[in-house]
Amino acid sequence: MMRVTGRPLGAMVLLLPLLAACAPAPNNSAQSDLPVAGAALPGSAQAARQSLAITHRYTLRVPSAETEAVQQKHLAECVRLGCSVLSTSIDRANEGRIGARTSVRIKPESFDAFAAALAAPPAQIIIHAQSAEDMTAPIVDAERRLEAKTVLRDRLTAMLRDQTVKTAADLITIERELAQAQSEIEAITAQRDSLRTRTDTIRIDISYVGAARQIGGADLSPIYQASNAINQTAVNSVSWLIWFIAAAVPWLPVIAVVWWGTRRLMRRWRVRKLPG
Repeated sequence: MMRVTGRPLGAMVLLLPLLAACAPAPNNSAQSDLPVAGAALPGSAQAARQSLAITHRYTLRVPSAETEAVQQKHLAECVRLGCSVLSTSIDRANEGRIGARTSVRIKPESFDAFAAALAAPPAQIIIHAQSAEDMTAPIVDAERRLEAKTVLRDRLTAMLRDQTVKTAADLITIERELAQAQSEIEAITAQRDSLRTRTDTIRIDISYVGAARQIGGADLSPIYQASNAINQTAVNSVSWLIWFIAAAVPWLPVIAVVWWGTRRLMRRWRVRKLPG
């Protein structure tokens, strides 16, 4: 059996990443289905191979008092349809008009049912926008990098299992390269799965705009807000009075001396004006 010294084996380990990057991709059906970046394809074929991240944005007008209840109803419907909730929030800062936000991801086959639930009374859709982002190139790039790193990992594993005599330095080098390759495979796999989640599901962003109650078609929210502002106005007035007193107190002795001197001069002037 031929003995492989540490130095040539270390050089082979260092050259493996370059060999893996240059190695041709295997010609299998799964890889051939992926579009090549920059390649010209017929319109129908390109549309079929595109990976699009679809996002729908809804703005709903709901009675302000029912905003939270409507949001919870939509979240329950989302769970029933098997979608995932990304974020929820509710805003009560604007008194008289409660607002809320919800973001979910849902499967394409459940989108129509959820959209119908969003349009159900008392909610009213006032804005509906749709956008699409082409994720084909990032997914193809992730697949190619993952394949190259997998080939490198398999080669390093084969070298580690080889019964050829190796030095301790060779083993350490192979194990280090193998661990790094496995770590990169896991990171690329997570990135690819995240991209596929964006293309395999539909993101829905919902904004709830609470509408104030109206009487005779008139919005009475300004009156409501003005009545609630009375207490704040009184507090502000008291604070201004405190500021004025704090600014005037240091001048009170000066004002008292001036007032006393003015009265004394006025008395002398009046005495001189008296006849005799």
